[in-house]
Amino acid sequence: MQMKLVTRITPLALIAASLFAACSDSTSPGARDGAGTVVVKLTDAPFPTSEVQSVDVFVVRVDARAASTDETEANQNVDNASSGGWTTLATPNAKINLLSLQHGATATLGQTALDAGTYSGLRLVIDPAQSSITLKNGTTLTGAKGIVWPSASRSGIKVQLSEALEVVGGTTTTLLVDFDVAESFVMRGNNIEQNGLLFRPVVKATVIDAATVNATVRLANATSTALNFLQGGTALAGGSNLAFGASSSCSSVTAAAPSLTITQAGSTTPLPGFTPTLTAGTSYTVVAYPGATAGSVQFATLSNTFTPTAGQAGLRVFNAGTAAYDVIVTPTGGTATTIANTLTGTNSASISVPAGATQLVIAAPGTTTALLTLSAQSLTANQSATLVIAPPAAGATAPQAFLVPGC
Repeated sequence: MQMKLVTRITPLALIAASLFAACSDSTSPGARDGAGTVVVKLTDAPFPTSEVQSVDVFVVRVDARAASTDETEANQNVDNASSGGWTTLATPNAKINLLSLQHGATATLGQTALDAGTYSGLRLVIDPAQSSITLKNGTTLTGAKGIVWPSASRSGIKVQLSEALEVVGGTTTTLLVDFDVAESFVMRGNNIEQNGLLFRPVVKATVIDAATVNATVRLANATSTALNFLQGGTALAGGSNLAFGASSSCSSVTAAAPSLTITQAGSTTPLPGFTPTLTAGTSYTVVAYPGATAGSVQFATLSNTFTPTAGQAGLRVFNAGTAAYDVIVTPTGGTATTIANTLTGTNSASISVPAGATQLVIAAPGTTTALLTLSAQSLTANQSATLVIAPPAAGATAPQAFLVPGC
């Protein structure tokens, strides 16, 4: 039988989907900057014992160990997930019939945010008192009668990783854990009912959806028409009916074949011209903005590779407007900085600016007269954002603009 553990990764980083991944505004539980997302799933291969009806294992939690932690340190305080180099990934506290997970079926154990880095150890902690095996004749084998569970509740089940687990910020990684039931329960005699079983776990894990093959994307809408952001025909998180100035959540997709499309709300027809080329391990902000002809839409796929000065925020300008602009950046109580002469249809270089409340003034190149003022914009430390400038609204002359957080 097999047990699968799925992991998705992000500078955020671990959900369903997975063991690792995410973005700074991820909606996954416990998400935080610089972490990835992890989703834990369980599956099972056929158990070749015709007398067994179910194998019910109560999974308390799933832990990972950083590669920098040595074995001795990791095995100290084994009941304390926060000690000895172990970090808790999921706490399902649920009984799972492993035999129900055959033929590729999986069960998600949970997900959480995990700091980016390398993890070389993995373990499942079970509760033997709530675990059992039921035979087809109705007999139930437990720790009190029929099954010996050595150390299972104290140190957990060690999982043999075929390779170190790499958590990449802003991406999601899937880890498949194979729990071999036939090898893990050993006969103590020639009769299961009379002699019982010895639990000797054989569990291996393989990365099947690595963060290193994923990219992270978010769509920002600078058009006057609501848009949908889809993968394989299904809306991505926060990607339905995006109005002007709105942006989707950050989503992790396979970089080589992301299967991304953008449609107008209420339509299933993909808008032409959106064929992004993505690089694994990189996050992107996609801007949809008005094309040269009435009603048309064009797209810019901007990579989010800038790292701001520690403690500061990153900022760049994408100009989807009809003229070149300067943007004057003035942090509260700070000194003004100008991002100069960003041409239409292009983006400026990113710069580091103080984090916190900031005023953004859009002006004609070489001037300080405000065409539009965005007051008290919040810039997050160690995160890069994009200021999108859009054409004036119908009947107006001043440009529009909105801020898009980075992933």
